Amino acid sequence: MIENWKDTAFGSDFGGDFLELVENITDDTLTMDLIYTNIDVKKYIDNPDVLKERTDNNVQFTNSKFEQYIHFEDLIIALSAIIVEAQLNGQVDLTKAFGNKVLKFQAEKEEIIPIYNALQTIYNTPDNYVLFEMCMQEEREETLNDIKNILTAFEKIVS
Repeated sequence: MIENWKDTAFGSDFGGDFLELVENITDDTLTMDLIYTNIDVKKYIDNPDVLKERTDNNVQFTNSKFEQYIHFEDLIIALSAIIVEAQLNGQVDLTKAFGNKVLKFQAEKEEIIPIYNALQTIYNTPDNYVLFEMCMQEEREETLNDIKNILTAFEKIVS
């Protein structure tokens, strides 16, 4: 599955940076705790109204090796692809998505529901996110179609 979404999830500079970070923060098992320790995305997950303040919501990498940021929507799309792949296939084969590792992902259902909800919000209100400001119409449609497919697969996990 992840190979179907690799361009949307990891094909941009931001997605590639997130992929590199994921592969560097763990040897074999990714958890939401590792994500939250290395990326300050929890502020948006805990308080989604902050996202309404502007369209370029940058999530900072707190890992000192990566003086980088990623747009919230890019992170949520990439993380959602990882979660779906892991939950439906038992692991995440990042080698099928520009990566170098095969990882496990461990999370409780209540930990991933906020990620699903964030992805649903991105899909329903794309004009609120800088990613879609930068897309040409064809890219926008492809991206939204990939998000819809990720959401469809994600629903099997959270329902």
